[in-house]
Amino acid sequence: MEPLQYDQSVKEAMADLKLIISKVEGSELLAAEATYLHYAFHTKRGNFIDDVEFLLDSTAKVIHFRSASRVGYGDFGANKRRMKKISKSWFHYQNAGF
Repeated sequence: MEPLQYDQSVKEAMADLKLIISKVEGSELLAAEATYLHYAFHTKRGNFIDDVEFLLDSTAKVIHFRSASRVGYGDFGANKRRMKKISKSWFHYQNAGF
């Protein structure tokens, strides 16, 4: 998947990203730095935990992300669906003029 694009300051982009992710069920913020966020997402079924990391690149004005399951080899597409949902929310939020 492509990185998320932003046009505001890093601080504003981080705040927006945190807000969007806070609305995703099962999200837990594990670490936050100036340009980095690490979340754990707890699934309803099977009690699995997926790690998602976000890194803001202020030069390219993009947010790189990585999503991976902690256990096992497959997740039946759960990580990709979650990241598509977050990407879609990001796009709508950024284009709504908030």
